[in-house]
Amino acid sequence: MKKILLFIIILIFFQSCGYLQGNKENVAKESVLYIPQNASYKQVLDSLRHKLSDVESFDSYAKTKNYQKNIKAGRYILTPGKTNEELVSKLMLGEEDEINLMITNEPTIFHLARDVAKKITADSAEIVNAILNHPQLKEKGLDLETSKIYFIPNTYRFFWITSGEDFVNRMIKEHDVFWNKKRLEKLKNSGMTELEVYTLASIVQMESSKIDEQPKVARAYLNRLEQGHYLQADPTSVYAWKLQNGFTQQVQRVYHKHLKTISAYNTYKNPGLPPAPITLPNPSAIDAVLSPAKHDFIFFAADPDRPGYHNFTSSYAEHLKNAKKYHNWLKANNIK
Repeated sequence: MKKILLFIIILIFFQSCGYLQGNKENVAKESVLYIPQNASYKQVLDSLRHKLSDVESFDSYAKTKNYQKNIKAGRYILTPGKTNEELVSKLMLGEEDEINLMITNEPTIFHLARDVAKKITADSAEIVNAILNHPQLKEKGLDLETSKIYFIPNTYRFFWITSGEDFVNRMIKEHDVFWNKKRLEKLKNSGMTELEVYTLASIVQMESSKIDEQPKVARAYLNRLEQGHYLQADPTSVYAWKLQNGFTQQVQRVYHKHLKTISAYNTYKNPGLPPAPITLPNPSAIDAVLSPAKHDFIFFAADPDRPGYHNFTSSYAEHLKNAKKYHNWLKANNIK
């Protein structure tokens, strides 16, 4: 009887210790814990050592819950006031915290893959290969240039542990959500293919980041196409030049060397649209092409009096005046 009573006392003692350890607040300030795939318990403890007030108490409590046998990889935000019990529960359940993954106006898939790889576990090579080998993209005959149509700039929520394939699958779903019934109807009425819309939208995006002006820019380019003119879009010549000379090159103003670049992307040398987008266009630029403004302008030049905006005209003589005004401003400001 005495032995049983002693056992019960010892059991209560250890349970009490575990309770006390479990209810101990152990997170002093917010931090992020990254647990890679196949991480050992020792690796987790080492990562926690400078994030917790008392890693030994966490260790003691975690072992009572057999956490060392239930480690789940992921990215976890540790918030102030968290107890050992709450922390161990979060980690054992694999309650990962998502990240904000922002896709911006990248010029190529390689730039996209590089920046995405900074946020998720898939590296850039894995992402590029996932795009190249994705069945749906291959079935449509898309390559690394034309597949840009599936990556629409926006901020998305992702888990840190995301494979290249999972990333591409998610972006295809987001693409399909973007192309709702209303946009598909506008696409049909435009007489353009999806790739053509994206390609023109990419030029609009590079010409003007002003959402209220993008429909006006889109119409000017559509007017040129409808009238059989070369697009003569400066961003396409710059893109063509960078393809040959490297995207690390900074181009503050367009020179004849850019306009003379021999490339299918240079709309000063080739009629119609380029073969693929020259950047990932924002939704606003895509919508601008689907719903362009109504006017008969075919010329426009940057307006130095309204940074980011342009002066539009249907008169070539007036356009030359507008262009000269802008070039004089560049010269006065020593922009080379």
